[in-house]
Amino acid sequence: MLGVVLLGFVLTGAATFIGFARLDEDYNAARLVRKEDAVARSLRFALRSAVGDTVEATSLSWTVMPGAFADRIVQIEEVHGLPLAVYRLDGSLFVTSSFERPESQGFAIDADPEVLIAMAQGAGRMEVPIGSGEYLAYWYQLNAVGRPVALVALRYASRSLEASGRRDLLRSLGGVFGLVFAVAAGFAFLLSRSITRPLSRLGTMMDRMDVSNDAGFEPLRYTAPAGDEIGVLVNRYNKMADNVRRSTAALAQSERESAWREMAMQVAHEIKNPLTPMKLGIQQLERRAKDDTVDSGELRERVVSLSDVLQGQIDVLSRIADEFSTLARLPQGEITAVSLRSVLEQVVELWAKPEVGPVLVMEGDAVIECDADQMVRLFQNLVLNALQAVGNGPGEVIIKVFHQPLCVEVVDTGPGMKPEILARIFEPRFTTRGSGSGLGLPMVKAIAGRHGCRVECTSTLGEGTVFRVVWSA
Repeated sequence: MLGVVLLGFVLTGAATFIGFARLDEDYNAARLVRKEDAVARSLRFALRSAVGDTVEATSLSWTVMPGAFADRIVQIEEVHGLPLAVYRLDGSLFVTSSFERPESQGFAIDADPEVLIAMAQGAGRMEVPIGSGEYLAYWYQLNAVGRPVALVALRYASRSLEASGRRDLLRSLGGVFGLVFAVAAGFAFLLSRSITRPLSRLGTMMDRMDVSNDAGFEPLRYTAPAGDEIGVLVNRYNKMADNVRRSTAALAQSERESAWREMAMQVAHEIKNPLTPMKLGIQQLERRAKDDTVDSGELRERVVSLSDVLQGQIDVLSRIADEFSTLARLPQGEITAVSLRSVLEQVVELWAKPEVGPVLVMEGDAVIECDADQMVRLFQNLVLNALQAVGNGPGEVIIKVFHQPLCVEVVDTGPGMKPEILARIFEPRFTTRGSGSGLGLPMVKAIAGRHGCRVECTSTLGEGTVFRVVWSA
């Protein structure tokens, strides 16, 4: 609002200044004409008093003109306040209104030839600037019958007077507009305070409101007269917040139920796979036990074989339960200073395969703050994933360690991944292998997040995949 007021002041001041300047120019022009007429009348009277009614161009001679004429010219300057000079028609100076040298008063000894030519060609009046904002106004002094008898030059400082007037106007406008602007600024401040104070209070109340907490939710309390716009805004906001609260609670409940359903489906699917061969083996063993023709030694061998199968499937069930438990809640082990080289060498020793790896490439060592068991599990999952990618085909797995910042890369030369698969590798349950649970890489990401690391992956079809574990600098 203050900007609009200020712009209005500026436009008003500019229009006033321009209008005053035009009026001032017109005033000075009219003032000059009036002065010239008055000086011309005084000069005509002085000529007639000096030589009578028969004034001619030849009268401008000191043999004809009495010496008192020069005194009358001085009196004319004193009366009208403007210096003047009288030239003969040939341009030679006859007399000035000052006792000083003519050049010091701005008058030339000989009139400008261009002025003489212009006046001779019929110019009734001419203005010639002489510097410092001053002008010389020229006209012909006529006798009683209308013939020119002398060329008169009047020095006129119109521009200096005009500039002084403009400065006075600017000072006046500045004072008035400054006062009006100060008053407007005060009213604007009071008006803005009356608007912003309730809004600031409303904003503070909004900051304290938590629509996600159903138990602690409280609507905004704002006391206002009927029809108050801020009161209407508060009521609408309370309705919106209540709707958001209800929607948030319903969405959270739906997400929880959906997550449990998904988890239950996955657990059921993973458990069903090992239970099927266990059931079939037991059924076969039961049929053989009921068959009297089956030799006891053969039956014993079958029991031993089935026992191996059952133990293996039980191990699979135990691993599935362990993976789901770990993903749901990582064990809170002890964080200690651990040698990164020892962790990686342990992983290499556990999973080393001839001609495949993994091979550790590391200069020196690095000490990291971590849960050693979880960190070993993180790299075991990455190495296992890389070994499964290489499979039985030609390829290798390399573990590279870089410093500053600390980074471990697990590189495999497997077939690589398509972009749509790469975008989903950290999603729980997502796997490209029929025997996988889809929890290994999500577990890697969860362990890395607990230790302040980030896990990145890049892959190129036909060239391989690189997993990076990067520690924050």
